Amino acid sequence: MPELDDVDSRILGILVEDGRRSFREVARRAGVTTPTVQARVKRMMEEGLIRRISPIFDVSKFKQGLVFDLYLQVNPGEVEKIANKLEKNSQVRGIYLTTGENNLTLRVAVDSLEQLQRLTETLDREFGVKQNSSQMVVRIFKDDQTVVVSPGTEVRLKCETCGEPIGAKPFVLKVAGHERFFCCPMCQEKFREKYEPKLKGLALTIEAPERPSAQST
Repeated sequence: MPELDDVDSRILGILVEDGRRSFREVARRAGVTTPTVQARVKRMMEEGLIRRISPIFDVSKFKQGLVFDLYLQVNPGEVEKIANKLEKNSQVRGIYLTTGENNLTLRVAVDSLEQLQRLTETLDREFGVKQNSSQMVVRIFKDDQTVVVSPGTEVRLKCETCGEPIGAKPFVLKVAGHERFFCCPMCQEKFREKYEPKLKGLALTIEAPERPSAQST
């Protein structure tokens, strides 16, 4: 399984502190070049390690809007299906699988208690999920990332062909300038055979790096 190296962890730590920093500023703080930061961030976004860079709001600063944590009890076999549907709801700002009887926690943002009521009715009607309890977030003192980023942190990747977890260094293809990751040469070749003819018709290319690695800059 790929691991974060020291450069990756420094870059991520700086972005966690303040995602507004430019690549040049991140490079200066991390002690590397700006192109290195650009390449590392691009790779981590392609891997799905960085989903997006977005602002973190302090809800107490807004005159309108309420934030609640809803604690739900969901059939374990349906958790992933329900979570995938709920993430499309703009009111649902966070979805967390947890231990215990209440195994799914939602963080929701609504404009009123009536809107919260309608949302809980939707959970019951469409998913058969009843809310066991809830708490309103009235002030945020700290809202850091839940992942502690340090050198050697393992990164989970899935193979682009078979969807299975990649257990070691991935095999890589660069497709139209974007990296794709595979668990073995066979899956890598299947991907190439399937998509290369289509991409050639669009004047795009598939390239294999000289040495398969998730740590290239």
